[in-house]
Amino acid sequence: MTRFVQLMRAPGIYLRMLAATLAFSLITYLHYKSVTLTLYYSVICIFLMQFGYIGGALFLIWREKTRRKAN
Repeated sequence: MTRFVQLMRAPGIYLRMLAATLAFSLITYLHYKSVTLTLYYSVICIFLMQFGYIGGALFLIWREKTRRKAN
């Protein structure tokens, strides 16, 4: 669990999201040879990663809340 918390820290998570988006964009461009489709799929990729980040943050809040109730 502490590894998950460390991975969710703000500066690092955004750099990893940027690296993943750049890699995804490069692969998409090489596959489709279209800048428009690359931008479209990259924006979708960014939104999906943000939803995942929000979900992870909500999970950490829920887990901390249940831990505090137990104490």
